[in-house]
Amino acid sequence: MASKSSSIFKYLCIALCALLAVPQLMSCGKDNTTSVGTANAYLNIVNVSPNINPVYLYAEFIRQGNTTYRYPSASNYFLMNIADTPLQIRPAVSNNTIQSNLLTLAERMNRNVRYTWFLTGLRNDSSLTYIFTVDSGAIPAVGRSKIRLVNASPGSAGLTLTANDTLAFKNIAYKKVSDYKEITAGSYNFKITATSTPGTVLTTLRNTTVLDGKLYTIYAYGLPNRTDTAAFNAGIILNTIPDKNQ
Repeated sequence: MASKSSSIFKYLCIALCALLAVPQLMSCGKDNTTSVGTANAYLNIVNVSPNINPVYLYAEFIRQGNTTYRYPSASNYFLMNIADTPLQIRPAVSNNTIQSNLLTLAERMNRNVRYTWFLTGLRNDSSLTYIFTVDSGAIPAVGRSKIRLVNASPGSAGLTLTANDTLAFKNIAYKKVSDYKEITAGSYNFKITATSTPGTVLTTLRNTTVLDGKLYTIYAYGLPNRTDTAAFNAGIILNTIPDKNQ
């Protein structure tokens, strides 16, 4: 009888340990600061909405750490598990109140592919929107680079970009993304004008070096009619990074 009682007690202990282990195993599958596993994409978030204010990234309705995305900074690429959907943008607030979504990413990501999520538009007139780009492409020829233009400037018409006064792109409308274009690696002044008024330079990226074998995205942001921190401007992103998971 004692042996039977001992066996029952042993099985009860095993069952209890198994039940206690389940929550631990579930919690190990994900946290809100890192991407677990190998099914990862590379994501870069660029907040170029002049009045969205700082925001947080949410994945599967869980805030992804304490990183805030501020105008007009790019986050640089970080690993993001492709199964962690939906991806959402919500206001960054210091209290614990639940914040409604500002933007939700409709597109899905693929493993080892690079993406940039441009947050643009204006919050005060409910025109918040985004541009989602695939940043992977064929390697350029030896001695060459590739560039493209993203128009993330609300209220802008078609934009033209020249590289050392040579036409690279013309009439790129708001929210549109050009194809990559090969240019000789080297130093450039990239000038952006409105296609309708080519004599007026909106902004210039001066003495910008593009390297052999690399891909770059030039993006326009801000408002053409402003002279404050929301004024029209441009930035450049290096799209070529090591693919560690390949």
